[in-house]
Amino acid sequence: MKEIKVGNIAGVAGKLVYDYLEVLEHPIGTIERLPVIIAQGANSGPTLWITGNIHGDEYTGIPVIHRVINSLNLDELKGTVIAIPSLNPAGSRVKTRYPYYDRKDPNRLFPDGNPFKEKPKTDMSEVSKITIDEANKEEELSIKTEKVVTISIDKEKEETKIKDPLAKFDNEELYPSVQEMIWKNLFEIIKETADFLLDLHNAFIKSIPFSFLDRVLYNPDLEDDEKKAEELYNRTEEMVRAFGLTIVRETTPTKYIQKKLHRSTSGAALNYMRIPALTIELGMYLEIEPEVVDAATIGVFNVLKWAKMLKGDIEKITSVPVIAENEAVRYIGHPRTKKSAIIDLKVKKGDFVRKGDIIAIARDIFGRPIEDDFEIKTEVDGYVFMINEGILRYPNEEICWLASPDTQPMVDKWP
Repeated sequence: MKEIKVGNIAGVAGKLVYDYLEVLEHPIGTIERLPVIIAQGANSGPTLWITGNIHGDEYTGIPVIHRVINSLNLDELKGTVIAIPSLNPAGSRVKTRYPYYDRKDPNRLFPDGNPFKEKPKTDMSEVSKITIDEANKEEELSIKTEKVVTISIDKEKEETKIKDPLAKFDNEELYPSVQEMIWKNLFEIIKETADFLLDLHNAFIKSIPFSFLDRVLYNPDLEDDEKKAEELYNRTEEMVRAFGLTIVRETTPTKYIQKKLHRSTSGAALNYMRIPALTIELGMYLEIEPEVVDAATIGVFNVLKWAKMLKGDIEKITSVPVIAENEAVRYIGHPRTKKSAIIDLKVKKGDFVRKGDIIAIARDIFGRPIEDDFEIKTEVDGYVFMINEGILRYPNEEICWLASPDTQPMVDKWP
């Protein structure tokens, strides 16, 4: 049977193992550690990793992991479930999204799989190559052929630069943050065993539970990379459909990279580690909705059945709304306010809206209509699946998030 280890923590076939993975020594000498559960089945099979609470104020993943682990029959399980209930104990302690020792979004700091993150040192230029008909070169029409040739110009040789002795101190990649270093080490551990990964999150207070389906990106310079990306996407799509929640496609490649979503837990697992991986958004943050815990627990067990780690049929989720079934939808922040306003919302989460429908009414603090922006309407059809908190909006702020029809490819080149 395959040996399962998380750092120095070893799995035991047919048993649950609970321990901590030490990841950081604080300046005062105390140790930051992550809770680890290894549930190794009595029979060999794949390994599913489940992570939660990477944002310290997003709690639902914790009871979902508890429910899943405590419900597993290890005699029937083929393979292993490895769970980290909290990826961010520091943030969780103080009820904040980010850990207090690194004030960056921890879900944008995993290893960067973009093969084109460094700009090429050469420029590709096109020139016309002309061949002269020597026999008739004195005549006006003496050009025999003309074709376009691509040549490479080495920018470093082309430009004479003064060496900057301080440049290395400005290169942030040489000085990764403490959280980046933690994640790099953790990903090396995950790579040793992981076949699939589920990362459990929360979204807005007014949001329905849903799964993000990321695009799979490939390197056109590598042979068969597009084909492998197609296969990876197909497996990932199968997994997200098995889970059973609403499916919302991630944004397009250029914005995906700009927002560093390829460096999220699931984004890096998918596009760097190249295993099927999902971000699961489980309703409101800061609190627990029991019906969402029920739904997510069913979803995890559905994935275990899909992966043939457990026997049984896929169970339909009924405790929470599931919208846009069998539709390809992508999220957009829409509509937005044009001016500062107090908004009176006219939709609720889960609603389907059509182009021209009123989403909100905009008023000033005295209750008077905002000139030229009183009725805020949607310009596209879509499902309202998340609504931003509060009634105050500044110019260009989103009122809600729509899941609208998407026609863009789910397998694409790295931008």
